[in-house]
Amino acid sequence: MKYLLIDGNNLAVRSAFANDQLQNQDGVPTGVHFGVFQSLITLKKRFKEYQFLMVWDGKSKRRVEEAKIGVEQGIVPSGYKENRQKGDETPKQLLDFYSQSDFLKIGIGQLGIPQIRLPEFEADDIIASYAKKLKKDHFVMVVTSDKDYWQMLDENVVLWDGMKSLETTKASWEQEFEMDSNLAIDMGALCGDTGDNIFGIPGWGEKTAIKELKVHKSWKNILSHYHSKYDSLRVKYPDLTDENEFKIIKEIKTDPDKPTSRLKFAEITFDMPFTGVCKALNDGVIKMPKTELMVLMFEKRLELAYSLKKMDDDISDLPEIEKFEFNREKVIQYLEYYDIYTLHDEISLFE
Repeated sequence: MKYLLIDGNNLAVRSAFANDQLQNQDGVPTGVHFGVFQSLITLKKRFKEYQFLMVWDGKSKRRVEEAKIGVEQGIVPSGYKENRQKGDETPKQLLDFYSQSDFLKIGIGQLGIPQIRLPEFEADDIIASYAKKLKKDHFVMVVTSDKDYWQMLDENVVLWDGMKSLETTKASWEQEFEMDSNLAIDMGALCGDTGDNIFGIPGWGEKTAIKELKVHKSWKNILSHYHSKYDSLRVKYPDLTDENEFKIIKEIKTDPDKPTSRLKFAEITFDMPFTGVCKALNDGVIKMPKTELMVLMFEKRLELAYSLKKMDDDISDLPEIEKFEFNREKVIQYLEYYDIYTLHDEISLFE
């Protein structure tokens, strides 16, 4: 058996942005409906022998609680996904998706495609749990453009980005990045994720993370390596105990004549380790790569980021993936309400 597991929120939001000018004769936004149905028809043509499952986001209780504790402990400045725009700042395309999502799910159900949403888990956790369960005896293709899914890659689990017609396999990913695909979580933790408000290590981008992971094989090994290398400096330049001295250090501006000569202290707090080493580096007493110092100063943040990036692939009591009947009359009514006449002739693919 072959399964096509679709990240519904990922597909629907991309469709809303790609077709944001569409509306029916009553002024109701139709872009999300047109885009999703067009994508489902394209997927059905290409993967006709697959069993489809559409998965929708709940709210990750675990991540929200872990990040909240991180904020309380001063590890991160704000919580998981708290950067998402709300109210009047929310883009029109997202408002269209939110207002139309319930109707969209009804229309998809009439196609005969099963759907699932678990209130305390995001779509990636649910899909990861299904994939882990199914891959032992079946082939699984996951439809998404979200890079978090890289961590799921396996011999029987591949990713498909429909808008780019791009398939990513474990082999193709490992050939591109030259390391095990399991390290995609470590890479994401080191770099952080602005979309989900996950804070990584300041100054660490994908290039630095990949370089270090190729050598050390995990974020924990990276930390261990630099602790061995620099812990003696912490003895020689102990953590600052004078808060006034620390405040002066934080107020130092970059030397305009030497733009790379000083550290940026915006995210450093008084209770961090290696503040004495940081001062010594800033004063020019010692030399070391800033990226190496930052990973030691932000060790707790890295541990939190890894946990937030890692999918919950062990959800118990997942419902069986059922097959539902295609309802031509209801689908036609749905498409006609949203003025999507161009897809009428192709919905028979789901019969």
